[in-house]
Amino acid sequence: MSDFNSQHSTAFSPISPAERYAQAISSGQFMPDEAQAMAVHELNRVWLELIQRFKASKKAFRRFRRQTSPKGVYMWGGVGRGKTWLMDQFYDSIPFRRKSRMHFHHFMQHVHRELNKLSGQRNPLDIVADRIYKEAVIICFDEFFVSNVTDAMILSDLFQKLFERGITLVATSNIAPDGLYKNGIHRDRFMPTIELVKKNCVVLNVDAGVDYRLRVLKQAQLFKFPLTHDHKNWIAQRFSALTQTQTCSEEPIIINNRIVETVSHTEDVLWCEFSELCLKPRSPADFIEIANIYNTVLVSNVPHLTDFLNDGTRRFIYLVDEFYDRGVKLLLTSEDNIVDIYQGEKLAFEIERTRSRLLEMQSDEYLNSEHRQIEKIASVNGD
Repeated sequence: MSDFNSQHSTAFSPISPAERYAQAISSGQFMPDEAQAMAVHELNRVWLELIQRFKASKKAFRRFRRQTSPKGVYMWGGVGRGKTWLMDQFYDSIPFRRKSRMHFHHFMQHVHRELNKLSGQRNPLDIVADRIYKEAVIICFDEFFVSNVTDAMILSDLFQKLFERGITLVATSNIAPDGLYKNGIHRDRFMPTIELVKKNCVVLNVDAGVDYRLRVLKQAQLFKFPLTHDHKNWIAQRFSALTQTQTCSEEPIIINNRIVETVSHTEDVLWCEFSELCLKPRSPADFIEIANIYNTVLVSNVPHLTDFLNDGTRRFIYLVDEFYDRGVKLLLTSEDNIVDIYQGEKLAFEIERTRSRLLEMQSDEYLNSEHRQIEKIASVNGD
């Protein structure tokens, strides 16, 4: 279980999270922020409770199972809100070694390794939970995000066991607890885990009234290339961060009386495969309608665009043109970067405009622009 412990410093620091934050404000590292201050207040509360127990007795942590553990903190909000920095200051302020700070993805990799080692044994999750508790009474997770059914089902049992043992959780996420594993398979079985997190943590939104969607768009990478093993998780995280509390559906949508299959969508955010939008018969009118309905569109798996895919490339050009004209925000996963997105010859002239627009669509000025919808005009017959 040695790989569970974080590599962060375990040196004693008498400086509390609140004092560290005050120093950062004084030095100009941070501007005063009400939402951050509330998070610091809660982190300081957890820190004080842990310190009191640590000082009371060297055996204090052996009694944690029979005591109520400090209620943790779940900080969620957009990229660049200082969540990870605040959590790290909290972690580095804790003077004892039974603590762990890990990226959540690494934690789940660790749990999978442990379960593989315990294959065939009875109650393997109990053994894993005992081992985790033996090494850490406070766990700090960075970027808490659940994207697949296997992790969701493991967490459903594991979190129950960890909280029963008296472990305190501090976590950062781009997503509110109610948005975790949204639209996932068997999500109903994951709902008790969400309630456990909410029961055992103070949940704080650190966005301070900032438009979370604009923040995600401005501070996150909008185009990812090439298509690697993690590109699906990358775009899934962006979709979850952009939709937060919205109701999502994986059902097809109807555009100009034609079916368009979707990966997922809300009332104003659409996620589709490139093949669905550009490799099937679509007209510019379809992209006009999509741009009118959705203010943000995510497109997965843009392939190498060559002369063999000129029909698809031409539709992609139409798509970018219409989205650009209407101020639609676009996120892509692509085999190639923007400069090399087209490697053919027949559409070399047309694609230059597309390249230019894709670059501009990443700018703050474009991201700040409004979504320009077309007002539908009724026909003479009133249809």
